[in-house]
Amino acid sequence: MELSYNNVFFVRAGINNFQKVLDDRDTTNHKEIWIYQPSIGAGFKIGDVQIDYAFTNLANQSNPLYTNVFSLKVDLVDVKKKKKKN
Repeated sequence: MELSYNNVFFVRAGINNFQKVLDDRDTTNHKEIWIYQPSIGAGFKIGDVQIDYAFTNLANQSNPLYTNVFSLKVDLVDVKKKKKKN
């Protein structure tokens, strides 16, 4: 889910990467559990530059590995060329 303010500031939250895996605590390897990756983040966009931040879990819930992810996106396509294509 993403909320936007004036298409400049963004706040995001979500859950992805749903998987059914064997439970690490089950020594017989028969019990399956569902795992997922929750994340929250924010970003802003000024002109052709967008900067995003996310806080997410890269591992499973039994052994969490939380990390900070930063990304930079620059749109290099000229605006006039974009309009011609549409």
